Amino acid sequence: MDRSPQRKGGVAMRLWTPGLGGEVFYQQDLPACCSRSAREAEDAFECGYCGAGWQAVLPVEPEECAFVEREKEERRGAA
Repeated sequence: MDRSPQRKGGVAMRLWTPGLGGEVFYQQDLPACCSRSAREAEDAFECGYCGAGWQAVLPVEPEECAFVEREKEERRGAA
């Protein structure tokens, strides 16, 4: 999924993936019992009702492209 975290009522909607890997879900798309537990969790949680384990998806920073123009000071040192 290539959607950035959404905000609903001023709260960022996080992305969650099952503990053993698989499809990624927005918090609002989790089963109702898991969604309640996700509101209080930070990195991972196990649903107290159904027992499902979930992990937060960490944001990925794109690597710098070699073709992107750099600062003037950075270019000066290049040969």
